[in-house]
Amino acid sequence: MSRNEIRLRRHRMTASGADRFRNYTDVLNRHERNMRIKKIIRVFMMFMVILILVGLIFVLWRIEQGGSPGAAKGNPLEVNVE
Repeated sequence: MSRNEIRLRRHRMTASGADRFRNYTDVLNRHERNMRIKKIIRVFMMFMVILILVGLIFVLWRIEQGGSPGAAKGNPLEVNVE
């Protein structure tokens, strides 16, 4: 087998390769849909992370202020004996 035949055989389109590009528009649409879903999931996850961080900051701020409003009245399980 000559060098030219080997090169031609290597670059020849196989049946599976031709099938891969037969429905290129469907593959492209599926890819765009998958990318859109990934982008939506990424935005949702960032929103959740920001929401959790704001919640943690609020909780820490309330702890520094002296606790929750119910804690200012005292512990409901304590009995005042005076």
